[in-house]
Amino acid sequence: MKICQFLASAGGGGLEKHTQELCNELAKTQDVTLIAPAEMQQYLSKNVHFIPLNFNRSRYNPLLLWDLLKILRKGNYDIIHAQANKAASLLAMLQNYVPGCAIGTIHNSNANKGRAFKNIPHVIAVSKEAADRVAGGTQASIVYNGVKNLTPDLSYTKEQLCKQFGLENQRPLLCAIGRLVSAKGFDLLIAALRDVDVNLLIVGDGPLKTALQQQIECLALKSRIVLTGYRNDVVDILNGVDGVVISSRNEGFSYVFAEAMLLNKPVISTDVPVANEFLAADLLTDKNESSIANKIAEYAFNPQRWIEKMQPTFTATSGRFTLDAMTNDTLAVYQKVIANKSN
Repeated sequence: MKICQFLASAGGGGLEKHTQELCNELAKTQDVTLIAPAEMQQYLSKNVHFIPLNFNRSRYNPLLLWDLLKILRKGNYDIIHAQANKAASLLAMLQNYVPGCAIGTIHNSNANKGRAFKNIPHVIAVSKEAADRVAGGTQASIVYNGVKNLTPDLSYTKEQLCKQFGLENQRPLLCAIGRLVSAKGFDLLIAALRDVDVNLLIVGDGPLKTALQQQIECLALKSRIVLTGYRNDVVDILNGVDGVVISSRNEGFSYVFAEAMLLNKPVISTDVPVANEFLAADLLTDKNESSIANKIAEYAFNPQRWIEKMQPTFTATSGRFTLDAMTNDTLAVYQKVIANKSN
């Protein structure tokens, strides 16, 4: 099968991570091309054909449309798969002028994000909530993002983590992970811990680092909350904490939740995908500091109850968030779409 993926953005976010990992996995058995900004090439295996394209132009720019059209016609692909909104908009405008079956993946559950996909005949969504955003009669298949096999190298214990970060190890130790941006809701989480006596590691970097550090200091929480910055040993850190908190205001797909499931770590989350598809309602919280505080206080000091409440979720997610599952489910969609077109 000749597959063309294309992506209009570059960077280290979840969208780019998903695209490069999917291309690398598909290329083990299929003929795969990725059209993307030049900086994406460094993340690809040698099995992926890469075509750099300047997407730093409006989606309505005729030169961008012409450049992309020439590539798609020359490639004569069986599947043309647009990742996220801008790529989907471009594909919607060009699909009648190129061979192959058009597919788009919606990565965001924001209500406005589904519009770009209304003219794509088949859509893959990374969560049920994202699928609900697809407009009109477009068919949507849910394919969850996959995560590489998580094998801790150092396997920190709770005591080692507390010593490393200068925390009192008698308190519950929680972890939150992600870019330090407003969407992740770390400001809500920090505020929630004013009156909940737990330790928290916030793993990640981003533009709000200074503001969040100031918030921690203003609330006199330096002895209990640590911004670790970027870490390349996140799996080892997860291995040693008592549980994970997701405080996001919005998500398309929570990689943190997927990683926690692969490591059988208990989770408390705001009502965001995909945690809200698998967690018991008792483990979901509203997106405000008082609700987050109450939920942490309810479970962090009763780890046995927390683990018991998580058991159905661990069972339901077993094997679901792997790269193999993501790749096989994506190929199944491709085969279905090709078969439907033939009929």
